[in-house]
Amino acid sequence: MKRFFTYLKMRPLGMVSLIALLILYLMMIFAEFIAPYSPATFFADKTYHPPNIRFHDGKLQIQESQVVNTISWKYIRVKGQYGKIQLFGKGQPYRLLGLIPMERHLFSVPQNSYPVFLMGADNLGRDLFSRIVYGSRISLTIGFIVTAISMVLAILFGGLSGYLGGMTDWAIMRVSEFFMLIPGLYLILFLRSLLSSSMDSGQSYIMITLILSLVGWPGSARTIRGMVHAVKREEFVMNAQLEMIPAPVIITRHIIPQIASLLIVSVALSVPGGIIAETTLSFLGLGIVDPAVSWGSLINRNISTLSNLQNYPWLLSPLWFLLGVTLAFNFIGDALRDFYDPYHTVFPRFRRRKQNTAKLPDSDTTKPYEAGANHE
Repeated sequence: MKRFFTYLKMRPLGMVSLIALLILYLMMIFAEFIAPYSPATFFADKTYHPPNIRFHDGKLQIQESQVVNTISWKYIRVKGQYGKIQLFGKGQPYRLLGLIPMERHLFSVPQNSYPVFLMGADNLGRDLFSRIVYGSRISLTIGFIVTAISMVLAILFGGLSGYLGGMTDWAIMRVSEFFMLIPGLYLILFLRSLLSSSMDSGQSYIMITLILSLVGWPGSARTIRGMVHAVKREEFVMNAQLEMIPAPVIITRHIIPQIASLLIVSVALSVPGGIIAETTLSFLGLGIVDPAVSWGSLINRNISTLSNLQNYPWLLSPLWFLLGVTLAFNFIGDALRDFYDPYHTVFPRFRRRKQNTAKLPDSDTTKPYEAGANHE
């Protein structure tokens, strides 16, 4: 990994993806500071309000709008009516990271002035950008937690299966094949439907995480089993066995580091799978419930009909965030795969450049052969 960032400079998509993910996760951590409002703050008279950020007189300002139809919630901009946006201004009080009491926000508006809707408002007049920022805490963390639990289970069962062999290998592989035979989405929906629908947000988050982890480990376990089965025949593993080192220590200390590159790539490619799975459950009404918010629940609540989407296209904003995160993780996973396996990469420039750095001996440094000279 020490040379990975140097390699990433030659992969523009990978570098842009890494920067985008860093911004999104910083946004998730400092959600209270970045979001101008809390996710539950609503403006009853601003239902389906369009985005109202405008450049006026060389400044970023808020343009006021007026409702002309309360049935379809059509707005028209009021000419000459602009409000100020305060950078690092005071707003709703909160606790940064749950500890530090603060009132400053990245951008806010003066008290009792026209509200700011960076990405518009939903059917209850709630700021969509604020809800997306707060919803990222569930959508972005659940992918890592699911991947971490799945990877631990995969290393445990796949490592034991490949190292011990025999009946242990047979039993673990049959169990993993059972999970893999059932389509993942159907199995997730079946397991989720068995649980109570009256669970609160915290319970739903825990149960969704456990269900996705249970479904996600078999494929990685089979891959790890095959690699452990090959590595255990190496001499350093046999020497550890002769020294009577316990099998769990051999697996974790001697074998797992040899396949670390595969695990890193698997993590990078598995995280978006967990995010998409949670979004699917929340979109179907089986995931996160009020008052908590996630990107999937935002899509479920806001995009109910096609006409709704046509009239208020800004309601698709959570989908663009979801698509961006998924593509970013995939691009980084591709870069990691090519970095660790350069012989199969479709971008071999980095490998050729490394090979060209090996200098050949200069021809003029060798003494030329002179006719008539004495040579031993």
